[in-house]
Amino acid sequence: MNKLIILLFMALISCDSSEPNESIAAKTKPIPSASENIKSELFSAHISIPEQVKANQELKISIELKNEAGRDLEITTGEPIFYFAVRDNTDKVINSSARKDVGVVRQMSDGDIISEKSQYRFEKSGTYEISALAEFSVQSGEGSEIYKIETDRKSVQVSD
Repeated sequence: MNKLIILLFMALISCDSSEPNESIAAKTKPIPSASENIKSELFSAHISIPEQVKANQELKISIELKNEAGRDLEITTGEPIFYFAVRDNTDKVINSSARKDVGVVRQMSDGDIISEKSQYRFEKSGTYEISALAEFSVQSGEGSEIYKIETDRKSVQVSD
């Protein structure tokens, strides 16, 4: 029964992640960064991007989620775990992302890192910020607890 509830919840998250850009912005703004999240002592999340890229050139994004709980964990995620937000100089989210799959159960040993890679192309020059958000649940006893962890924002300068 608990797994069915988790699957339904993950399906709702998947549906929400394909909504218009304003909805994604509203969801990502109030979520604290990994360094501020009360629950983040169990996990850390990091994003790596180049500091500069040319317009219409592929920007490579590397994102990591690390188990720092001191014990093995079972998490239920979507695929991919992270979706990322690209913000312009007015703090408006200018991209959208969707998950391909939901209800993916993963075992994470203590210290394990789940790495994901993505890419993005900017059409216009300017300064942008990028962060990534992981939403997942952790099995604990007969229940589960939902986690939302956003990476710190990283800036990228896009030139013509």
